[in-house]
Amino acid sequence: MLNFIRKRLSYSETTLRIGGIELKAIIADSFIKRMIGLMYMEELPQDKCMLFKFSNESALGIWMKNMRFPIDVIWLDSGMKIVTITEALPPCHKILCKTYYPTTDAMYIIELNSGFVKSNGITNLTKVAYPNE
Repeated sequence: MLNFIRKRLSYSETTLRIGGIELKAIIADSFIKRMIGLMYMEELPQDKCMLFKFSNESALGIWMKNMRFPIDVIWLDSGMKIVTITEALPPCHKILCKTYYPTTDAMYIIELNSGFVKSNGITNLTKVAYPNE
């Protein structure tokens, strides 16, 4: 059912810069888009990521239910400062899946292909720029 809904949703995109790397960001800015996220997608193109936008900072958890590939996750505060980085989260095909949380409240989440963080030397000091904010 969620895969059926995902295929019918219309997502906007923007440019996101993480360090010196520019990516096309698929924007998840509604409850249903954030809930589905990257579920059921076979792959994420190397030049893309998913940007989850929330209206305020909180303990934003994610899980890997119905994912088909591992991802790196970056949580950011309202000023687009990285607060937590988690690498190589594995897909979950069980009924109950682990939920991953940032170490402090966040307002944005970026989901990237697994290995992006390591191969690009991303740290909590890396600058993230989102031109529409």
